[in-house]
Amino acid sequence: IVASIIASIFATVRPFGIGPRGSYVLAALGFALGSLICGFAPNMETMLVGRAVQGFGAGLLTAMSYAMIRIVFPEALWGRAFALISSVWGVSTLIGPAIGGLFATYDAWRWAFWFLVPLAGLLGLLAFRVIPARSDERGMATFPVAQIVLLIGAVAAVSVASILTEGAMLPALLVGLAVLAIIALGVIDQRRETHLLPTGAFSPRSVLAPLFAAMLLFNLAIICDMFVPLFIQQLHGQSPLIGGYMVALVAVGWSSGSVVTSSWTGSRARFVLVLGPILQLVATFGLALFLGRDNTAGALLPLLPVGVSLVLLGLGIGISWPHVSTRLLQAAPTGQGDLTSASISMVQLFAAGLGAALAGVIVNAAGLASAQTIAATISASNWLYGLFVLVPLVAIPIIWSVVRGERLAAAAQPAE
Repeated sequence: IVASIIASIFATVRPFGIGPRGSYVLAALGFALGSLICGFAPNMETMLVGRAVQGFGAGLLTAMSYAMIRIVFPEALWGRAFALISSVWGVSTLIGPAIGGLFATYDAWRWAFWFLVPLAGLLGLLAFRVIPARSDERGMATFPVAQIVLLIGAVAAVSVASILTEGAMLPALLVGLAVLAIIALGVIDQRRETHLLPTGAFSPRSVLAPLFAAMLLFNLAIICDMFVPLFIQQLHGQSPLIGGYMVALVAVGWSSGSVVTSSWTGSRARFVLVLGPILQLVATFGLALFLGRDNTAGALLPLLPVGVSLVLLGLGIGISWPHVSTRLLQAAPTGQGDLTSASISMVQLFAAGLGAALAGVIVNAAGLASAQTIAATISASNWLYGLFVLVPLVAIPIIWSVVRGERLAAAAQPAE
């Protein structure tokens, strides 16, 4: 994730005059090289190097796909283009576990990585033929080093905190340092000429600030699903494959919600913007109520409300995501369209890293790492989802402020 965040920044900086086409080709090469390293890795250290290279390629691809929406599509289609990206992600989430499971079943995990190499090559070839060579904006003149260090430092601090299983003082200190790093990032980014996020992203007077905050919280909320497979196996007596496909229900909700509502405008769009975090609130509350149960006999009925909650978790972000993303591109300051596009990917990745780390801190503080009884695992589940309920709860007033501002602006316009 750290490598992907750096790649998102690379998409904005574009050193050496590299345009969209060159960025796509470079991303495909990086993903292919990282996959090769992982496939041949003789130990975990080499595997981590390969994953970093692979992550750079994947992060650059994600950032560039968001940038292409602004460059290739007319503004009226931006929402549908974001929904298309969500649909692709949803389909891959459904197919990926099945394909990965086949490689794992036949003890051919290295081929799972090698299989990606020719696909990355095909992607690079297609990009070379169809992606525009240049954007209508120039890259950054200088690199925002201080902001990048603070952003990566925040993720790293919470990530380290998430793997500490003894005591609560040091994890709490690291989380506090991460919060201070983000505050410092905001202060520095507003004062520097070279921005990591578009101008106004940290200003309470700008619409960009609540939009980015909402996007961060939407993505934070869905990251709590990362422990669902573990709890499905240990508490509900199901196989890893079933656990994986239970999590895939989040992708089903996200993709279907995006496709259905992406073309909505006006009052309907404002309605789903507010409905999104409400659905996520219901979903996390449902997981808090129904996932932490002793169902080791493997009965399927107790999994039904869990499955519904996971669908609602994805649906909540799915119906809101295209509209939040489109509004961010529309509100982008002049000359900062590419920066805003890359920032969407950057915030999404940061939320993924931060959310995963925070989830790890919570379950470890609740004793999951040393849990030897069903009751201890149930306690960890309840603490995790009980606390994650706060995330969409905070998002609701933030997104409501955006919707209220739009309604007031619409009412102030003279009737035609």
